[in-house]
Amino acid sequence: MKSRGNIAQLGTVIIAMLTMVVLIIVDLKLSAMLNIPETSNSRSLAWMLGEAPLPMIVSVVIFSPICEELIFRGIFFSYALTNQYNHRNYQMIAVVINSLIFASVHVDANWEPWIYYTLMGGILGTTYLLAKRDIRLNILVHMGTNLAVFALAAMS
Repeated sequence: MKSRGNIAQLGTVIIAMLTMVVLIIVDLKLSAMLNIPETSNSRSLAWMLGEAPLPMIVSVVIFSPICEELIFRGIFFSYALTNQYNHRNYQMIAVVINSLIFASVHVDANWEPWIYYTLMGGILGTTYLLAKRDIRLNILVHMGTNLAVFALAAMS
């Protein structure tokens, strides 16, 4: 029985990662087509990457996902979805609220990055719930996503 659960969780991680990579590619193409300026978050990351590439990559690919997942998914959902509020409707509302909070931390006033980061937060929140709240899987998805952002940026 346990192996079926592990296989289902692995499938959830793979689907989440693929969805995130597709979202990243669509965002890059859409931003280029519509001449959408970089967010202040992106500009800061690019500057820091130019100044100290290895520490920046370690920070963004390892430490940031761990901290963000512990805060945005771990702490948030443990308070938002206590036993009395663990119904599917509350879970959907919690994912939406969590996604909006996640986006607000990552972007400024431009509309397109808000959509992008809200969708990313939604994918991560849904992954967390589908993976039976195993924060390690979310950290893995988030790390992979940030690594994919660096890889795709380096290729373009």
